[in-house]
Amino acid sequence: MSRNLQPKPPTIKDVAVLAGVSMSTVSRVLNGSAAVQSETAERVRRAVTQLDFVLSASARSLRPGVRSMTWGLLVDAVESHYFSTLIAELDRAAQDHGSTLLVSVTQKEWAREKHLIKEMSSRRVDGLFVVPANGDVLGERSRLSGAPIVYVDRIPSGVVADVVTFDYYKAMAEIVEELWVQGHRRMAFIGGEVDTDPGSRRYAAWNDVLRRHGGTPDPDLVSVGHLVAGTATEAVAGMLRSDRPPTAVVTTTGLLLLGVLRAIALEGADIEAACTEEIDSAFLSPVPLTLVAADFTLLVSNAVELLTARIENAGEPPTTRLLPTGRVRLDPLRSSTLPS
Repeated sequence: MSRNLQPKPPTIKDVAVLAGVSMSTVSRVLNGSAAVQSETAERVRRAVTQLDFVLSASARSLRPGVRSMTWGLLVDAVESHYFSTLIAELDRAAQDHGSTLLVSVTQKEWAREKHLIKEMSSRRVDGLFVVPANGDVLGERSRLSGAPIVYVDRIPSGVVADVVTFDYYKAMAEIVEELWVQGHRRMAFIGGEVDTDPGSRRYAAWNDVLRRHGGTPDPDLVSVGHLVAGTATEAVAGMLRSDRPPTAVVTTTGLLLLGVLRAIALEGADIEAACTEEIDSAFLSPVPLTLVAADFTLLVSNAVELLTARIENAGEPPTTRLLPTGRVRLDPLRSSTLPS
């Protein structure tokens, strides 16, 4: 999908031109005035919908240049280790800047993300951190108006915007390369969504490293589209029971890693495991395990730096920052941190 520079948000003047009325008429309709004919009001409402116009609460209640000292965060869920850590770090950063962090859950739904961005903007937040959901097939994200936005963890489709994410491609490539050097030629890949970011970056790295070494990914050792640990357990257990089982299993998220380790324990397999995320209970792994270590302090500091700069100067060109990761190596007896 093509990515276009984000245009300026529509204004009340744009609504007036499209509806064929004056700006004062638009203002009366948006503020619920009864002194507008129903047909005219309907034209204004259609124009508002067509332009995706947001009447910010700050425009009604604040003087120009006065801030609300609130930031918003839109995130998939609050219960996972990954996102609960992100929320905690961003909350501390907001407090350090004298701001309050407002958190809303998108549940990975693009329609809900779009609604919440407009809702947060109408609440006059100074800026938004957004973990982008999938599903923006019409490029609507590029037309969203309202508060300044920095996308976190994932690269959004359909728009060039400020983004801070870890270099998941490099992280996966280094894991697969290391396993190959160790002699593993039958590596299984267990993943979630691989046609959207960041799963697409991880899956591309997996394939690229194997092909660079002249190997061909065995389709019997690839299982993707997993959303829960249970299906990952079933997939890995089936591979381990086959005539040609894998010697190593690579997965993408902490949730899926739990399913992978359960399958390995149930089957009593003596293999290697690796994951591009960390989990708190990794020390309980029954087999040698390599994890990608993500520095959330680094992620948040970069996200805050971009958002505050965007709030100060909306005209600056957007940027994408790919942050480095480290690795943690654990086995049933000891653990050590490897250089990134």
